[in-house]
Amino acid sequence: MSLKPLAGIVVAGTASLSLMASAGAETFRMQTFLGASAATTKAFEKMAADLKTATNGEVDIQVFPSGAVVGPRETMDAIENGLLDGQYTGPTFFAGKDPAMAVLGDTLSAYPDTATRDEWFTKGGGLELGAKLYAKYGLHMICPVYWPQEQIPSTVPINTISDFEGIKIRAPGGLPSDLLTRAGASLVNLAPGDAINALETGVLDASDLASIGLNVAFGMHNKAKYSILARHSMPVTEMSVSAEKWNKLSDESKAKFEEACRGLSDTLKGELTAQDEAAIKKARDELGVTFIEFGEAEATRFREMLLEVWADWGSKSPDAQAIVDSHKAYMKSLGLL
Repeated sequence: MSLKPLAGIVVAGTASLSLMASAGAETFRMQTFLGASAATTKAFEKMAADLKTATNGEVDIQVFPSGAVVGPRETMDAIENGLLDGQYTGPTFFAGKDPAMAVLGDTLSAYPDTATRDEWFTKGGGLELGAKLYAKYGLHMICPVYWPQEQIPSTVPINTISDFEGIKIRAPGGLPSDLLTRAGASLVNLAPGDAINALETGVLDASDLASIGLNVAFGMHNKAKYSILARHSMPVTEMSVSAEKWNKLSDESKAKFEEACRGLSDTLKGELTAQDEAAIKKARDELGVTFIEFGEAEATRFREMLLEVWADWGSKSPDAQAIVDSHKAYMKSLGLL
């Protein structure tokens, strides 16, 4: 029996499978919230390449850095309008669109660390609430992605909540600004680059910006010789895509997309933690920065103030209230309330 016809059948069959895979491929144009050189963007690009291979091309993500297509606050509208198919970003960017996004996007002083907070998503119903909220805007929320808790660069020592009284601090608005205002701080709305200059000239005393790794990288500590871990802000980042495009994927590819998203979160937890540790060493050894961490008494006071912030923001919409109620229930189960 000749093998040549059989070989032809195999080749033809392989070509047919290839065409089927190509016909079922979905391209996801997704924009991130940081620039092209950021560790988050680089890790996302690798995730996209690995996922394309794992799904035999069915999931083909084109990664765009922040601002490449639209501004960071416009990605949700861009998905609705078809300019983008997904985003890797933070819900707080859409606080002006929906107060529930603000509540979902930053848990402030609710939890002692990000690991405990992230368990609210997996054990406390957070992912389901997030998915329900995003579905109202035609989006499917795939998973939350790790982001470190933030610290405050300051030119003056801030050892307690009372020390915020009269402090001029750069703040972007939203829940963290509300909390800091209640602590007595005087808020100034400046872009990050302008905040650096304002710290150096004395216009600002402190700045609410990002994690210690980014604060050092941005030059925030050139003048600000204190870094305050007050647990005033614990932002959420997430990955979401057009629900219409998500529903076109096979169940297998959906599962692999979810797995890749969780894998990205784990990767960034390692990378960003290492960056923060290196930044702390540099800040101490080279920049002469003193690190101040609030104790449990101050953490308890901040949680009490957080309840006031939540009461106001929860009243803005049923979705916001549902997220607040879920957090409070989970915190009670942990003995935090």
